[in-house]
Parts: sequence; structure tokens; C-alpha cells
Amino acid sequence: MPRRANENKTGRIFVSTSAEVLRYLEELAKIGIHGKTASEVAKTLIGYEVERLVREGVIKIRAGP
Repeated sequence: MPRRANENKTGRIFVSTSAEVLRYLEELAKIGIHGKTASEVAKTLIGYEVERLVREGVIKIRAGP
């Protein structure tokens, strides 16, 4: 079954990482819990970390535009 289109506004960033980190992302993608590709895994893990930083008060949520 195809995924629904993302209803949230999105932005694009390009991330360069070490070969070792890329290998870890690829290994996690093989497991499939956080995504099926290294890019999907990176997106998921970045999202988790931002959520953690918000919870801990390191990042403050700003009002809309």
C-alpha cells in the first residue's frame, strides 16, 4: 500500500557524514525499524534528537510564522 502524501510543509537539507556513520545508517536500514534506506534512518534519528532537545528545554518551540 503506498504512503499518503506528507501533509506537513517540508524542507530539504543535504548532510555529509563519515563513511563509518554511513555504514551504521545502512546497517540500521537493513533492520528496517527506523527506515528502509540510510536517508530514511538519518531523517528519523534527526527527528528523534530534535524532539529530545525540545523535551529537555534545549530548544524552545517558537510560534508559527
